[in-house]
Amino acid sequence: MTDKYFMDLANLEGKKALKRGDYPCGCIVVKKGKLISKSSSQGITKNDVTAHAEIIAIRKACKKLKSRFLDNCVLYTNIEPCLMCGKAIVYSRIKRIVYGANHMEYNNKKTFDILKRNGIGKNIKIIKGLEKNIANMLLKEFLKMNRK
Repeated sequence: MTDKYFMDLANLEGKKALKRGDYPCGCIVVKKGKLISKSSSQGITKNDVTAHAEIIAIRKACKKLKSRFLDNCVLYTNIEPCLMCGKAIVYSRIKRIVYGANHMEYNNKKTFDILKRNGIGKNIKIIKGLEKNIANMLLKEFLKMNRK
């Protein structure tokens, strides 16, 4: 399985979220090439500000692996994680993240740049921009739906 394959799954999860009316983020956790968990954002439909795709996928992966740490796991998310999710990723010990579109917050400051500047998450390998066109399209559709 390739990074593109898993990012395509993350984008599918993002499409599910958008269809439900949620923020179009999807997340996949993989260990040794095997899918461990997947999720899409549910914050709007569940009225839960912590129901981000990354948080849900991390919870599911920890439960499945019976560990609070996700050593040797890779997290794929179609949209760059926010700071809350970034810290959860760091605390879960995930060492590799692949994401598509840039997050629209922080005035162009990147989540992991902010965390690393504060001494957190310096050992995480980050791959940016994979399949970003699809995630950007989902974001634009979400914004269009929510401006009406």
